[in-house]
Amino acid sequence: MKGYIGPHQRLMLKTILGHIDFLTQQIELLDQEVAKRLVPQEEDIERLDSIPGFGRRMAEQILSEVGTNVKSQFLIAAHMCSWAGLVPEQNESAGKRKSAKTKKGNKYLSSALTETAH
Repeated sequence: MKGYIGPHQRLMLKTILGHIDFLTQQIELLDQEVAKRLVPQEEDIERLDSIPGFGRRMAEQILSEVGTNVKSQFLIAAHMCSWAGLVPEQNESAGKRKSAKTKKGNKYLSSALTETAH
């Protein structure tokens, strides 16, 4: 790299690096808190983590959004997909199907499942 770094650039770099260090500490603190709260669901997290495409963080996020007692909340899988906002709306008139967008649903669960699918 060619050029000069003056006092102003040093100050700005020091400030930016300090902010990155602060954010890293906050992320570690939140990760520890999430891990502590999800100790009772460790077996479920490991089971989800064993699925290809899932990671530990995605398993934690999905369990946080859906919970562990899925059968009592959703009678069939289609109900959960609809609640997550992954099912397209039904737009039909005079026997013709029109284009339709997906419904609005739980945006956190929807984004987690979409990211996992990719």
